[in-house]
Amino acid sequence: MHGGGLFPVPECTNPVWPCALTGAAAFLAGFRGLSVVIHGSSGCYYYPRSLIKAPLFGSFIMQDEVIFGTGDRLRSVISDVSKDSERVAVVTSCVPALMGEDLASELDGFSALLIDSPGFLGGAEAGYRIASEVLLREATVTTEGVNIGGICLLDPFHRGNLHESRRLLAMAGIPVGAVISYDRLDALSRLAPVTVYANPDYTASGYEGGTLLGFSAIKKTFSSLSGDPSSVLAECDWAEEMVIAVCEKYLRRNDPPNAAICSQAGYAGFFADLLVRYLGSDTPLILRRNETDLPAVTDYDQIADALHGDSYNLIIGSSYEAQMKPDAGFVGVTPPIRGRIVIGSRPLAGIEGVITAVEMILNALMDKKKRV
Repeated sequence: MHGGGLFPVPECTNPVWPCALTGAAAFLAGFRGLSVVIHGSSGCYYYPRSLIKAPLFGSFIMQDEVIFGTGDRLRSVISDVSKDSERVAVVTSCVPALMGEDLASELDGFSALLIDSPGFLGGAEAGYRIASEVLLREATVTTEGVNIGGICLLDPFHRGNLHESRRLLAMAGIPVGAVISYDRLDALSRLAPVTVYANPDYTASGYEGGTLLGFSAIKKTFSSLSGDPSSVLAECDWAEEMVIAVCEKYLRRNDPPNAAICSQAGYAGFFADLLVRYLGSDTPLILRRNETDLPAVTDYDQIADALHGDSYNLIIGSSYEAQMKPDAGFVGVTPPIRGRIVIGSRPLAGIEGVITAVEMILNALMDKKKRV
């Protein structure tokens, strides 16, 4: 990220998907009682601040400090932030990481963690994992039940996913340990032995217990957990019947959509399954933001070329893809989502998440039809 007169790092100049620094900051900023300091230039502060929508602090290093060292500025910022914080986490950006300073020694005397997650290490998911590994070293399993994982401030659906995950676990009589990462910092002292993930692309260390994306995943996850899954399984069956009915009604008057999905792998697979299973679509084009067994696709020109290679009438992704295919129906699931208000708690996880996703797809297709 470029700012304050510093040199740009090429790995940090891609606007399509956030870097590792931003993912680490998003993980840490989800814990109340933990203040997050971005140790870098002004650009390295304002970019994650614009996406995360949570309080962050910055060291705003200048070009002369790249030569003479950034330690004094960092200690000054931490000293001020610590006055009103239980704890401080410092996330390094590309420039301090490349300088090779011993920043750990600058934290002596403070209740502070150092998270070495510069943007050149990868995408947001990589930074999220790095931060989780550092912070969760201090966590202890002391509670029965399950943790809720995959809650990330970068995800437009994180609050809805949390509410729906809590609702389903309560239906099954399963207590919640900690929410990773949208909880108080002291919640890490009451971790449960198992974690279920609302968004499987934001995983923390260990304790995996399944995901909550789609009816099949919900049924499999709750059948493996302690508790009584009968109410959850029954609601899954009811909701699936409703989804089938509304999709069949749409298909009586319309052809199956031809879709392209540009999102994280978990959400991409979720939406692809809905389109194929309930709306009779061919397998959609999927351009994943994050690297899995396949490389990530985050180059703007490469995405544009792929989308213009076919007559897609449904785009599931971000505002970038919406602008590339303005005549298609659009479902916003990936930041940035501009030109619309998104302040509610809509989920994609859980039973209500499937219903929400189907509503979004069908409404986008019908809005497109009205415009033609």
